[in-house]
Amino acid sequence: MRHLLLCMGLASGVAVAAPEGTDWVSVRPEEFPGALNNPLKGFRGYHSGGYGLLHRQYIPWNAIEVSADDTVDRIISHTNRIAQREGKGFGELNVKLVPRVYLDWDGTLGTPERPKQHWPADMAEFDYDSPAFHQRLTALIAKLGQAWDQDPRVFAVQMGLIGYWGEHHNPAPTQAQRRLLVDAFKRAFKNKPILVRHTDAEFMDAGFGIYYDTFANVGREPHRAAEHPDIKGQFPWQATHVYPDIWKHAPIEGEVEYNWQKQRENADPEGTFGRTPDETMTVPAYRRYMIDKIRRYHATYLGWISGYNSADPAVLDGAGEVQKAFGYRFVIDWLRYPARLHAGEAVSVRMAVRNTGSAPFYLNWPVAVALLDPATREPVWSAPLTGIDIRDWLPGEDWDGEAFAYRTPAKQYAASGSATLPANLEQGEYILAVAILDREGGMVPSVRFAVTNYFTGGWHPFGVTGVGKAPAQTALPDVPFDSPAFDRTLHYRVPEELLSVQTPPVPDVGAIPRRQPDPDSELIDPWRYWCLVRRSNTVEKSVTYDGPVDGPAGPRVLSVQGDYGRGSNLGYTFFNAGTLPPGRYRFSCRTKGTPDQGIRFDVADGWQPFAARTEITLTPDWRRHEIEFQVDKTFRNGTRLRFSLPDDDAGEFHLTDTHLRRIE
Repeated sequence: MRHLLLCMGLASGVAVAAPEGTDWVSVRPEEFPGALNNPLKGFRGYHSGGYGLLHRQYIPWNAIEVSADDTVDRIISHTNRIAQREGKGFGELNVKLVPRVYLDWDGTLGTPERPKQHWPADMAEFDYDSPAFHQRLTALIAKLGQAWDQDPRVFAVQMGLIGYWGEHHNPAPTQAQRRLLVDAFKRAFKNKPILVRHTDAEFMDAGFGIYYDTFANVGREPHRAAEHPDIKGQFPWQATHVYPDIWKHAPIEGEVEYNWQKQRENADPEGTFGRTPDETMTVPAYRRYMIDKIRRYHATYLGWISGYNSADPAVLDGAGEVQKAFGYRFVIDWLRYPARLHAGEAVSVRMAVRNTGSAPFYLNWPVAVALLDPATREPVWSAPLTGIDIRDWLPGEDWDGEAFAYRTPAKQYAASGSATLPANLEQGEYILAVAILDREGGMVPSVRFAVTNYFTGGWHPFGVTGVGKAPAQTALPDVPFDSPAFDRTLHYRVPEELLSVQTPPVPDVGAIPRRQPDPDSELIDPWRYWCLVRRSNTVEKSVTYDGPVDGPAGPRVLSVQGDYGRGSNLGYTFFNAGTLPPGRYRFSCRTKGTPDQGIRFDVADGWQPFAARTEITLTPDWRRHEIEFQVDKTFRNGTRLRFSLPDDDAGEFHLTDTHLRRIE
């Protein structure tokens, strides 16, 4: 049985043909040494002259839904407005969107020019706990799925919706709300990854990813847990000790909080990643620290750090090193294809691929094969290969910071697929090429492999094949390759049916007026939530409507149950960072809970105790309390009514019928 050895140029490696009748060309391409400005990874901020093809967008709830009667067209038309940069649509720029819908920016009112509350007109502000809010939440998520689950511009969706900035604190979603959110998002989104802020068990069991807003800050790293036990509730500890496989199911992303670096004493900017994105890129030690965290936590992309200056060559070089670490990076070790094909029959491609990046590829995009015209380099025919799922190509695992390598290196994946040639394909010689296509964006080439064999336009050429006859040679003689680093010709298609959607008329709605506290009757908003600060993963807040008194918000009962940990508390803050002016006040409420367990009530200035420190002993039956306190000076940081739960204990605490009045 005769073997034929064919020599190819260095850029294409060596091709080996198998026995006659089953000729296969084997190509070992060189790895492209630089970074690739690939989609769905890297810096979360578009750079026309650098790395960055992602855009995270905060979306106010009332910008996409004015009332319950609003339609999904308002969401789509809003998406059309925000999915543009520099006068071009995201499809033309190859940019993908990551939206986050939110209600409350930071607990304040803002200004008419820049409002910070975004509740639809027919919803009571801060009414997170009511059945009516849960119904609206479920309905909105269904609309988001209709608008975004098939939209090629949207890569992933940040859950948002509850708490300041949509970050699930002030308040955090209750267990019932987390279950509601999981069910609603899984029904609405079959094609897009869902990301959440915190690693609550319900979200992790659902396979959701993470957006973490203090990524790589040393004050949140696991080794500081002895100093700050609450670190164990944060993503780095959870990803290291509790949920180490989060990244295998959905992206890890977030933001690098540079203000923390500048303002907090424990940030250690010189020992971590510096004070600005440009410093991170240009100082080798800072860059190494950041790459270490990206590798360790398998991060796909990050924001804030994306604010680097891509016009500075030194900064851009450093950004390239960081870009290589982010997300996926597919290296083809070898690729094999038949030297001779036949019209109307299947063409098979086999390859060995390693993912030398930090994370998987999370969307079901196909690898395609093409036959290119040797003269024009344009596809004469192309089709997806069946049998290859790039989501299975995982990176290495178990990062070793000292060795700066994964203890379990990236596996070499053997992948094979086939596609059927058209029966009328003309006989002749063609260049065989492969590409990864954007499935929802018109099945056009998008992702580049990290190999030097590349033609501008998205196709990777590997050699010559013949249709109906053997080629004179399989090597690519004197074929110059293009750099795959930046290919600004790449794009995707957005269906006209989406782009043509217009903003619908504003529906008629009876607006709910904002409640104003009355010092002569009631200072506590019955709709505003009481926020649980959790210092344990097992303590939970719940809301029921079986209280002993039917107040203006119904017989609502707030309950806290579980292992309290150390420092858990239930608190009420006034809207717009409100404070109580000097005077005398009476707070009243009803409580019950674990018998003889002590709960401490106080009035705080921000987080600092201020007045009315009172111990309440719980009983199994409802008991009414009246607490009078004096305010002699002005609060600095906003007034907080607070029930502190017993440290290092477990139990249950129930609260209802809360009132606050000024008395003279």
